[in-house]
Amino acid sequence: MKCLISGSTGFIGSNLVRTLEQLGHTVVPIYNEKLLSRDYLAGFMKEVKPDYIFHLAAYGNMATHLDMDKMYEANVIKTFNLLVVSQSFDSKAFINFSTSSVLLPNQTFYSRTKRASELLIEQFPNTVSARPSTVIGIGEQKEHLIPKLIRSCLYQEEMPFIGEPTHDFISVNDLIRALLKIVDNMGLSEKQMNISTGKILSNQQILEIVEKLTGKKANIKYVENLRSYDTPEWKVDNTDILNLGWKPQESIEQTIASMIKAELWN
Repeated sequence: MKCLISGSTGFIGSNLVRTLEQLGHTVVPIYNEKLLSRDYLAGFMKEVKPDYIFHLAAYGNMATHLDMDKMYEANVIKTFNLLVVSQSFDSKAFINFSTSSVLLPNQTFYSRTKRASELLIEQFPNTVSARPSTVIGIGEQKEHLIPKLIRSCLYQEEMPFIGEPTHDFISVNDLIRALLKIVDNMGLSEKQMNISTGKILSNQQILEIVEKLTGKKANIKYVENLRSYDTPEWKVDNTDILNLGWKPQESIEQTIASMIKAELWN
């Protein structure tokens, strides 16, 4: 199949591209700035004629992403443009990337813009919003918890740390397997598909796993709070994706071990 992917150079996008190409599919990236022009999109889509569209391009999921105008533009306007133009072509599915943070009690402007994109998606046929939980793996952003803990253990880089918040961690490889399962079962998929392990681990538990696997202690500085939306119960219901016959194959220890090896090789 021919797959059009926005956000193809990011952590999840680059892993998705690699997997699709290994499976023999043709991947066509589209650059984020081009999503602002419907005229360009119409011509591009007419030329490419994608079977599937994976829309991963976003802004706001990093601590340094603070520009609210960019969040709205990236997560709402660009999504709507690509969505509307895609309806003129015979694509089999449009997979929009949302986030499990839309389910949290404390919402941010980022999560609200992603929820807005979900509502737009609901209006059109052959569309699904994938809601991954906390995605981890090789190539993950260096500013995230596990990469920072790995460097703190290996190189004694000091980092602020709070142990109580939890996450439902899922490997990027398991996430991509879930996406392919959704593509294969578009008629059975819900409009929003939570993708997670259904289990929660605290930051403190992750710290202990990284220290065990590296054999070294992290250089951490305990703080009272890091993020307003963190919660001691960030568990994501994965019933719908399990019903499609998917289940996670990588343990948290396996994924972190592979991340440690990758860091040591660099």
